[in-house]
Amino acid sequence: MAMHENRYSRIVITACILIIFILLCAVLSKDKIVVIQPYTQSQEVWVSDKKGSQEYKEAWALLFAQELGNVTPDTLEFLKQRLGAMISPRIYTDFMETLGIQAEQIKDDRITLRFVPRSVEYEPETDKVFVSGFLYTRSVGAMSEKETREVRTYEFIIKVNHYAPVLERMDTYKDVPRTLKKLRQIEAKEKRQNKNKK
Repeated sequence: MAMHENRYSRIVITACILIIFILLCAVLSKDKIVVIQPYTQSQEVWVSDKKGSQEYKEAWALLFAQELGNVTPDTLEFLKQRLGAMISPRIYTDFMETLGIQAEQIKDDRITLRFVPRSVEYEPETDKVFVSGFLYTRSVGAMSEKETREVRTYEFIIKVNHYAPVLERMDTYKDVPRTLKKLRQIEAKEKRQNKNKK
């Protein structure tokens, strides 16, 4: 009887050690997830070492759009320092050159820009975030200050590296967001127009 219980105890102890080892491996290999609540969100969002939730990417895209849409020659250096660490090395040089050209044009043309976001949209298929709103342009120093308004969209791909956002791609244009649905509509319209021309 004691021999039987001893053999049974060894099997149970071996099984427990094996289970503990498997659990330890699972815990050590799993990404740590951090839950935060950005000021632009009413709910909590999460971020891990290499991934972020949709809401996390939307919050950062909104911040990028507001910063870039309100750049002036006076804020250019500050913006370069603030955003520089978050720009992918692949696009860093082009991004900074474009930002500098934009600031010089603003200075030369004596205008001020003001971006007012109206919507933030995430597209899971492409991992793109679209921030759309109105860009107001005002001439400074002219006899009559005239302000114009246009629809402006900022399009971002934001990745996560060591819990920090990395801007991998950016585009901006005068139009509503060019989502896959919108691009398909444009393509279908162009096909119809080409068909009608024949």
